[in-house]
Amino acid sequence: MSAALASDTALVRPAWARLRFCEVRQAWLLLVPERVLFPCPTTVEVLERLAEPKRLGVLAAELAAEYDAPPEAIEADLGPLLGDLVEKGYVRRADA
Repeated sequence: MSAALASDTALVRPAWARLRFCEVRQAWLLLVPERVLFPCPTTVEVLERLAEPKRLGVLAAELAAEYDAPPEAIEADLGPLLGDLVEKGYVRRADA
């Protein structure tokens, strides 16, 4: 079960969770201690934006404006994704 996140929850990708493009595999990698993850393009987009702390509601509003979608729909999709990443430690609450 993923962590519940509110719109005002500030999130950040820790410095040790590095997002890199692998030329050999032609794929994005999320490099974390003792693991390599292969995030989908949507997750890469979100992780790139979390290099600096950002509130979930602000992130959803940015993506909604860019993709011409309702912010509520974007936030509803982001909640479980980011909750799971927080639970696994790959994204952290910036205000905790």
